[in-house]
Amino acid sequence: MRKTALVLTVSLLSAALAVAASAQTRPSGDMATKPQRQAWSAPSTAVDTKQLVGMKVKNDQGKDVGEIDQLIVDPAAGKITHAVLGRGGMLGVGEQKVVLAWSDLKMQPDANNRTRWVAMVDQAKIDSAPRYEARRDVAPAASPTTTPSTPKP
Repeated sequence: MRKTALVLTVSLLSAALAVAASAQTRPSGDMATKPQRQAWSAPSTAVDTKQLVGMKVKNDQGKDVGEIDQLIVDPAAGKITHAVLGRGGMLGVGEQKVVLAWSDLKMQPDANNRTRWVAMVDQAKIDSAPRYEARRDVAPAASPTTTPSTPKP
């Protein structure tokens, strides 16, 4: 009796493993008919956005004047129009934010680190740049719009 139960258990396990293995190796009908996507990589002259945000900004005398905090994109044109420059402060506290036209910034490889970029701008453009003020009419993307609750009497 015990030998029969052991043989039956081994047989069931073997059958279950065979079914699981065939399910893993068999391609689905959808995957077999879909063409493979063509690979794409950016040209060597392109700059990734993660290299832009946080990029150091230097004035025309080569002095560090801040870093790019944000990029402003015109959705109609699909192009960057402005950069928000964070100046001064310590760890973001007391930082002054000004807006520069994207065309005023000239990017070049960092002389100290060829894998990074630095933006150059005339000091006169920084001095005359307006203060950046975030839009208040748009709710954050991750927060649903809610109405304030009224206290119950």
